[in-house]
Amino acid sequence: MSEKILIVDDHGLVRSGLKPILQAVLSQNYIILEAETLVETLDIIRAHNDIDLVLLDLTLPDAHGLSALETVRAQFPSVPVAVLSGQEDLHLIQSAYRHNISGFVVKNVRAEVLVSAVRLILSGGVYVPPELLTAAMTGGSERKRSRADRGAINSGSQLTPRQQEVLYLITKGCSNQEISDSVGATIGTVKSHVVGILRALGVHSRTQAISLVHDNPDLLGQYKPQVGRPTE
Repeated sequence: MSEKILIVDDHGLVRSGLKPILQAVLSQNYIILEAETLVETLDIIRAHNDIDLVLLDLTLPDAHGLSALETVRAQFPSVPVAVLSGQEDLHLIQSAYRHNISGFVVKNVRAEVLVSAVRLILSGGVYVPPELLTAAMTGGSERKRSRADRGAINSGSQLTPRQQEVLYLITKGCSNQEISDSVGATIGTVKSHVVGILRALGVHSRTQAISLVHDNPDLLGQYKPQVGRPTE
């Protein structure tokens, strides 16, 4: 069965530009589908029932802002969605990640960045734009924290050094296999760490954990990447 990617954008030039870029680097097993409205998007997802990734523009003729994203997530919560936007507004990006997306790609990025993001998402990872990580690490400690944020930090302080390391790699969009290779632990051990991290932070998905770290970088503690760590 062929894998399927759905490109949603109301500009035909954007869709026609993205399609050959993806077809050039993905295997021939991938089918590229197109939609230009929210209604058409919902119909296509419903008809195929096996979409591997939706690249969703936030400005459509029948939806604007996060409304299209909210509708797609509500009706098809298990379908991976990456926002494809012409806006670089940090608040918008942060808000989008709170809807359990798999990535946010700004349209003016280089083709290789888009390709890397798509490959990461298709492998089960989450793509986080560098500007969002930078903003979180430089400005997060200065923002006024809500009671929920403070609770998250208290929970995060209970994370072990290895869990903090795994959490850091999660924020980098690493898959379980990539985390396993990086820390020198088995896939089973990595999965156990991920479950423990999500439970400690009070969240239900990697995307929610990443969003929490964006707002509360202190969750990572004093973790600094190291290489050659011993196998557990």
